[in-house]
Amino acid sequence: MSDFDNNGFETTETVETVENVETIDEGADSSTDYSDYTSSQTTYSEPVNESKVFAIISLVCGIVSLVCSCCGWLSIILAVAAIVLGIISINKQENAKGMAIAGIVCGGVGLVIAVALLIFGAAMGEAINTNPDIVEDFVDQIENL
Repeated sequence: MSDFDNNGFETTETVETVENVETIDEGADSSTDYSDYTSSQTTYSEPVNESKVFAIISLVCGIVSLVCSCCGWLSIILAVAAIVLGIISINKQENAKGMAIAGIVCGGVGLVIAVALLIFGAAMGEAINTNPDIVEDFVDQIENL
């Protein structure tokens, strides 16, 4: 035996022979189940990520609050929901951070626009109540343009 047999390792152990070998009869039934002898393929499915759902809902609420910013209270409710859900999604530190930030930004812009329109409407309502002729003066000024 040379020095390079057995990958260069010398061994003093003896190898025992296996006497019980199972043979497969070629003429046997072809419906034999060999599933124990073959490896089965496993599929990987990504679990539903809760914070990704929060980020998507945050983005949708933010966009709808922008579109409905002239509707007042509906826009404020949707904007607050977008901001809260976006913050929850970011705090969970998952992979949907971009959608969560976009939802927070859209919700913030929608909130600012809705609050500004509500304040403007309240101021105009108060001005009309104190001086009813202000509407006629405003219409006259627009006609003179």
